[in-house]
Amino acid sequence: MNALSLPTLSPLQRRKRSAIFDGAKAVFLRQGFGLATMDDVAAAAGVGKQTVYRHFKSKEALFVGLVSSMCAQVGELLASALDAPSDGSPEVELRELGWVLARTLIEPDYLRLYRAIVAEAERLPELGQVFYENGAKVVRVYAAKILRKRFDEATAAMRAATFVQLVLGDAYLELSIGYTVSDVETRFALQIDEAVAAALR
Repeated sequence: MNALSLPTLSPLQRRKRSAIFDGAKAVFLRQGFGLATMDDVAAAAGVGKQTVYRHFKSKEALFVGLVSSMCAQVGELLASALDAPSDGSPEVELRELGWVLARTLIEPDYLRLYRAIVAEAERLPELGQVFYENGAKVVRVYAAKILRKRFDEATAAMRAATFVQLVLGDAYLELSIGYTVSDVETRFALQIDEAVAAALR
C-alpha cells in the first residue's frame, strides 16, 4: 500500500486517526520533524504510542500522512471556492482561485508545513512526491480547468503553472523564509492581478 491509499477504517479508527493527525500537526509544526517524537504525538493526540504505531509504522510515515491530509484540506477549500456561484468568466474564477490559494497558504500552519517539507524533502523523497501530487499539482489542475474555457489543453496547462507561480510570487517566498512582509493584502492583490492578466493574455 502506498502513502496515498488508506485502508478502510471503522468509525472509531477514523476518530483515532483524526486525533493522531491533530496531535502530529501540533507537534511537527511546533517542534519540527527532527525534534518531534512519537511519544510527543501520542501525548498530544490523547492516545497510546502503540495506537499511533498501529496507524503509522514510523515517524516518517506519519509525517507523510500528515502532509497528504493537509494538502487534501487545501484541495477541499479550492473545490468549495470553485463550486460557488459566479458569472462563469475565467477572469472571475481565476481571481477567486488566486485569493483562496494565497489566503490559505499564508496561514501560519501551512507556512510551517512548507518549511518542514523543504527541510526534509532530500531525506524523504516520498514527501516531495506526496506534496506535489496532492498539493501543487491539484492547484494547477483547478487553474487549467478554468483556462480550458479559453485555451486548448496544452496551453491551459502551461498557463496554469505560470498563474500559480505569479499568485504566490515574492510575497510567499518572503513569508515562507520568515521575512517580514508589510501590507500582505496589497502585495497579493497586485500579484493576483498580474497572474490573471498573464494567464489570459
